[in-house]
Amino acid sequence: MSYLQAALCDLLTPEELDLLPSGFDRIGHVAILSLPPQLKNKSAEVGQALLQLKGIRTVALKGGVVGRYRKPQLKIIAGEHVTETTHREHGCTFRLDVAQVMFSVGNLYERGRIAKLVRPGETVVDLFAGVGQFSIPIARHAKPYKVYAIELNPMAYSYLCENIRLNRVGDVAEPLLGDCEKVAPLGVADRVIMGILHVTHRYLPLAIQVLKSSGGVIHYHESAPSELRFERPIERILSTADGRRVEILNKRLVKRYAPGVDHVVIDAKIT
Repeated sequence: MSYLQAALCDLLTPEELDLLPSGFDRIGHVAILSLPPQLKNKSAEVGQALLQLKGIRTVALKGGVVGRYRKPQLKIIAGEHVTETTHREHGCTFRLDVAQVMFSVGNLYERGRIAKLVRPGETVVDLFAGVGQFSIPIARHAKPYKVYAIELNPMAYSYLCENIRLNRVGDVAEPLLGDCEKVAPLGVADRVIMGILHVTHRYLPLAIQVLKSSGGVIHYHESAPSELRFERPIERILSTADGRRVEILNKRLVKRYAPGVDHVVIDAKIT
């Protein structure tokens, strides 16, 4: 029995209890969850149950993400109407407004995994840096030479700069504001992070240009149909490489994105 089922067993019918989500996202003091349409009229009860957890002061329903700035659509259902928060993970501190900028809790393991792969002295380019969720753990733990963190959304960029200061990695992490196709440094990277979904393949040619002439590693994220989970992203990498040697170092499922759709990441070495 999940926490929500135990907390609401006296308020919901057995059928409603079965519809409750098994978990929720926690970013700082904010709990974010999805509810099926059948439970929307019970959102107040669900919200109050989550407010009983230590440190939770705001509960919100998850919606979609809109626009090039990837702005989340949230609806507060309980607690304080305060969405700016401080979140901690992998020994790093992140300041952000969860109603204004993207921050996926489901990528927690992936962020730690990449930081462990980076070798001392490497130059890393994060094409879609957000508030620094990949760049800052790398800068803090991996001893790189330089991390270029590129972000299009001015608000996310502002938090990125603040988080670089909070984590004291300004000597390594360099934030760049703008479209990565216009501001990304070319020919400098040992490693490129492509932590965005849906349009990632459009930026593969850029990622290859960002690598050093001797080559390097691309961490390519994609939302792919489950039946083509690894086949489609690998084919896209191979076709974009245009004759360069490609070695697939790793392929893994990050999470189930939607019914029949998976979020996957491919580690590809291109020389």
